[in-house]
Amino acid sequence: MNMKKQIITLVTALMAAAIGAQAQSRLEPMTQTEQKLWGEKYFGTWLSKRASQQMLIFPSLLEDFPSALYVYYGYGESERLQVKWCEVKEARADGPRLKLDSIEVKTDKATALKFADLIEHAVKTCMFNDDRLGFDGTTYFFGNSIRVATIWSPESGSNCKRLTDVLEKAMTAVKNQDEDELKALLPEVESLTEVFKKLYPKD
Repeated sequence: MNMKKQIITLVTALMAAAIGAQAQSRLEPMTQTEQKLWGEKYFGTWLSKRASQQMLIFPSLLEDFPSALYVYYGYGESERLQVKWCEVKEARADGPRLKLDSIEVKTDKATALKFADLIEHAVKTCMFNDDRLGFDGTTYFFGNSIRVATIWSPESGSNCKRLTDVLEKAMTAVKNQDEDELKALLPEVESLTEVFKKLYPKD
């Protein structure tokens, strides 16, 4: 391979890496195809109309089940974070019989607002990206009952991976019934909120 071809190959690789990184910088709008794929009834089981903001997690592996984090703030709601998950109630030959369970932690207005702000600003950065491919992984949905954004299996080190990581840690804190553990995440929540605020599309 001559020098010119090596340079072209390197530039192409760098452009591909940059495009991949950009795709992971922002969430993507939920498309009509995804709405049909997940099904209105199935998606409706997890989408809360009362939560200020939320994160829904839908694994693609059959042995894993959905879960969700809900942030309640304002509109007459007491400030709290709630986790809902699905687990096997009974193993059967025709498939497992499932049940939904949930737990919540009450917190102050400032803490609930910071988590709500993080998800809201992440959703506002939405850009379409039709090049995401893959057959395995986890799909995350964020937003409220009006606007929903998504990301599929975010890459390590990306903004979207930071987003899913900190919110999954919040889910653990809620399950542990530990408000202090929840508040310990606030510096990362605030830092990441500022990152997403700077990523608003210019158009």
